[in-house]
Amino acid sequence: MYRFRHYLLFLLAAWLAPVGAANAQAPAPDSAAIRPEFFGYTGVYYGYDFNVPRTRVRPGFVYSENRHNEVSINIALLGARFANDYVRGTFAIQTGTYPDYNYASEPEVFKHIYEAYAGVRLRPRLWLDAGVFVSHIGLEGPISRDDLTLTRSILADNSPYYEAGAKLTYDTPDGHWTLVALVLNGWQVIRDNNENMSTGWQVQWKPTTRWVVNSSSYAGEGPNQPDSVGRQLRYFHNLYATFQATSRLRLAASADAGTQRRLGRDGYDHWQGAAVLFSQRLSARTALNGRVEMFRDPGHVLIPRARLRPEAGFTTGAASVGVDYFPIPRCVVRLEGKAYRARQAVFERDGRAVRTDAVVTTLLGLTF
Repeated sequence: MYRFRHYLLFLLAAWLAPVGAANAQAPAPDSAAIRPEFFGYTGVYYGYDFNVPRTRVRPGFVYSENRHNEVSINIALLGARFANDYVRGTFAIQTGTYPDYNYASEPEVFKHIYEAYAGVRLRPRLWLDAGVFVSHIGLEGPISRDDLTLTRSILADNSPYYEAGAKLTYDTPDGHWTLVALVLNGWQVIRDNNENMSTGWQVQWKPTTRWVVNSSSYAGEGPNQPDSVGRQLRYFHNLYATFQATSRLRLAASADAGTQRRLGRDGYDHWQGAAVLFSQRLSARTALNGRVEMFRDPGHVLIPRARLRPEAGFTTGAASVGVDYFPIPRCVVRLEGKAYRARQAVFERDGRAVRTDAVVTTLLGLTF
């Protein structure tokens, strides 16, 4: 993979050389046309887990809105973005429990980066971006306001929310297709601990204004560990679709499948997940939403082993229902109840291993 990275960069430089020469003959773009747009978001939440975790943190596979019986900020961010016909970029900083837990393995200086990238247009409809950006994988992102439900599914919480590297993005003239190719430091990695690089790709199809079908993949290293420890190749694919059934009803489905080579022994471990979601607008200010999901990770590639039952494996389903209220357009108040049921006793209640859990979460989100 190390040699592949240099070969890929050599080909990219050779391909771009004539483009750079052509641009050198063209008039320089007017820098005054680059006008930053400032933006921000704050999501404050309270969650109560009925298993009453002794650490005040919800089970180890939950990384967003995961504090128990505490008013917390999941994510508060402030940023600026700019774009014209030639260049674009975004820089946004963040704080909250989302970066605390999702960026736990990163150096402190990187934990507060939500996005930091620069891009240049190479050809009409073809862009090169490099830096730190929101992941190309998955239906559900880190900001609750933008998701159909308040909390994230198990598969969303256990696939990358962010990534660092470079990507080429091409949009077809008719607007129906978006194609993305990526070279990445790793699986949700900013500071790399080895010489390995990873790749990713994305194909998004919008056949009509009602449909979005997205296919995203990843191939490369699994854990971000030094070369001396060993390399575990990971292959992963996510497929999701959204459908605007009516002006008030939106439906969505998402599915994951991944495999990773075992360290020091033959064979691969596999995991799978799926979720079906809906959001029904009830009035101009209220909406109802819900999700059913399942996740299976018998080899604990992504899901931490249970403290009381480390040998148990992980096969868990969940269902949630929520209500949204929009007092003003830039503000949302969300309330959600969620119940889990596992095949194995992977949850903990009063010092005992149990198969069920339930949580109620509320959130106030403000965009500015």
